Amino acid sequence: MRGFEAAARLGSFSRAAEEQNMTQSAISHQVKSLEDFFGQPLFKRIGRTVELTDAGRDFLETASRSLEFLARGTRRHDSYLKPGQVIITTTPAFANKWLIPRFSQLQTDHPDLQPWLYTTDEHADLEHAELDIAIWRGLGKWPGLKLIKLIDDWITPVCAPGLVSTQAFQSAPADLLGFILLHDERREDWHDWFREAGVERQDISAGPNFSDSGLLLDSAAAGQGFALGSLVLADRQFRDGSLIRSFPRSMTTEDAYYAACVEMHLRRPAVRKMWDWLIEQGIAFNDRLHADVAMTTDIGENVHDQITDVARVRS
Repeated sequence: MRGFEAAARLGSFSRAAEEQNMTQSAISHQVKSLEDFFGQPLFKRIGRTVELTDAGRDFLETASRSLEFLARGTRRHDSYLKPGQVIITTTPAFANKWLIPRFSQLQTDHPDLQPWLYTTDEHADLEHAELDIAIWRGLGKWPGLKLIKLIDDWITPVCAPGLVSTQAFQSAPADLLGFILLHDERREDWHDWFREAGVERQDISAGPNFSDSGLLLDSAAAGQGFALGSLVLADRQFRDGSLIRSFPRSMTTEDAYYAACVEMHLRRPAVRKMWDWLIEQGIAFNDRLHADVAMTTDIGENVHDQITDVARVRS
């Protein structure tokens, strides 16, 4: 097909042979094979030049499209062979809120590494999928894989700054019952949080639901309600001020974030380097998060004690 396409485009078997780095007889043989296959001529031989027949013009369109399609496929295949490439799979929420913001640091620390990020909420079979490292949230029960716990998680009510300045919010847990509550698909939910806060159980199922915890936080940041948000996923939005914690105390979750891989993959230097970097980043973040939770809880308890003391004096 390449020989035919070149001859048709250039109007000459000899020029096609030069372009394809072949002999003229080889081009002629390839064209003859196609003509035998179709049972009709594709070229008119006119002296030293050639001219397409109607059948040849029709097949040229098919050949050109097919060769371009193959060329695109070949170019895409090159991406699988990039040196330093490591394929990481995780959820869209964790990738967007935690991992991607750290890629700049990865480029600084290891410019030779080239992450390929595959996002899905499903847990793939790492032994058979073309994936090097997974970061999953769960109980860490994935037999046959090498696992390292990276980050514990906590959840707490979060919202846009403007919501807590309204008259309906007086900094008591029960105040949230007067607002729209946003829901995701975590194991722990608003019922658990209100129970820990000592608020009598009520029907709190109303409000938008999200399968993606990252979109849940974006909805809260847009002022659309209160979300029971992950401190891990909301970290960047706390820092840029688009989200705030409405209460200092956080509730622990059963699930944590784990790095997982097939141990054999760690024999590849790029995968080992990425694995070690992810563990370093995760553990450092986890330590900071633990300290932050302890500090905000102490502050919250101190404020609560001060309020109680003032109330006792007034009474």
